[in-house]
Amino acid sequence: MSTLPIRSSLLAGVVSAVALMAIPAVGLMGSIAASHAENATLPIIVSELQAKELIGKGAKIVDVRSAEAYAKGHVPGAVNLPWQTLNVSEEDGIRNEFASDATFEKQFAAAGLSYGDTILIYDTTALPGRAYVAFEYAGFGDKTHVLDGGVTAWKDALTKEPVVAQASAFKFDRKNDIRVDKSYVASKVGVEGAIIIDGRNEEAYADGHIPGAQALPAASLLTKQSTLQSEPVLTGLLNSKGVTPDREVVSYCGSGVAAANNYLALKNLGYKNVVLYDASWDEWSRDPRAGQQVSLANYTFGGTAIEGEADGTPNFLDETQVKELAKDPKVVIVDVRSPSDYAAGHIPGSVNVFWDKTFDTDRVLLTPDKLKTLYAEAGVTPDKRVILFTRGGLQLSHTFTVLNLLGYRNVDFFTGKFEGWENGAFKRT
Repeated sequence: MSTLPIRSSLLAGVVSAVALMAIPAVGLMGSIAASHAENATLPIIVSELQAKELIGKGAKIVDVRSAEAYAKGHVPGAVNLPWQTLNVSEEDGIRNEFASDATFEKQFAAAGLSYGDTILIYDTTALPGRAYVAFEYAGFGDKTHVLDGGVTAWKDALTKEPVVAQASAFKFDRKNDIRVDKSYVASKVGVEGAIIIDGRNEEAYADGHIPGAQALPAASLLTKQSTLQSEPVLTGLLNSKGVTPDREVVSYCGSGVAAANNYLALKNLGYKNVVLYDASWDEWSRDPRAGQQVSLANYTFGGTAIEGEADGTPNFLDETQVKELAKDPKVVIVDVRSPSDYAAGHIPGSVNVFWDKTFDTDRVLLTPDKLKTLYAEAGVTPDKRVILFTRGGLQLSHTFTVLNLLGYRNVDFFTGKFEGWENGAFKRT
């Protein structure tokens, strides 16, 4: 992954934040909204009526859904540029990173786009964050707009007639990298002038998060109709989390998707000093030196097999060994991450037993009978060889201890990268 530890424009953002601090708190949101209105005729996220106004003025429409979804029906005149084409689904164990600059240049040129264009993008919700940050990264800046509510908000008839764009001579020479790296994020932990927000759901957040991070599930910013919540609702939610325009906001999630959605929502509200930790929890949780807000700092193991074949002695397995063992019906791979992380992608054939489900509501370990039932329902029984897959030493140690208490004696570990299960071979449910 290639990211900048600090953006070249970050100093300007800090200066803007300092200037904002001089505004009385009660008038802060109003001042930002007024400034935003003065600097742009329309907001980033626009209604159908506003979208038609943009189209009438020559804006190019970009459908960022999959080619299959586009073929079933799209807004007339829209060119198809799936956001996944600007994305690498997994690389070195980190999901959803930007594709190469050469790929960006090729895809934007093929879509017939130029820097002088005003862009209207749409997906299935008001927050196609990955597409939006890709356009911002490519240098389109405030010329990119998003249809609130996505394709379902378009009330006129859709068409199945594909648009074949005339290729442009697009050259990727206005890059604006809004991403920051792990060391930059670490420097913001506990800093008064900064706030870190976690865009995952509450369950994943509880599983482990960056110290001091506030849970701000990206889904909570949307209505049931997939449109953006009203500004008063959003402002109230943000204020309750300490997310105010006078603080730098660092947005992260599990792999960068929800983080990009939060980034887009904040930019639409007029927040200026927002950065994206794109590698997110996929990277942070893998670093034994990075703390996580579970009772202990995260830790891991050396990854070397433990000598000896004594009963109950675990071994650390590599990808090749796990793939081979997975063919044996007497072997079960147990993924102990949160159900949402498991649903987003897991080792083919693995089962999910979230380590946190072994506690009751008072954080007391369940009774042996309930624990046995929990594992048995997932097909994890003492007669099988169990391979645990985790993202941190705390979760691994806890699960191994619980299984040992239940009499499981043939338990091994896999704590490596997703490497080898990339893209289509990496199971998504």
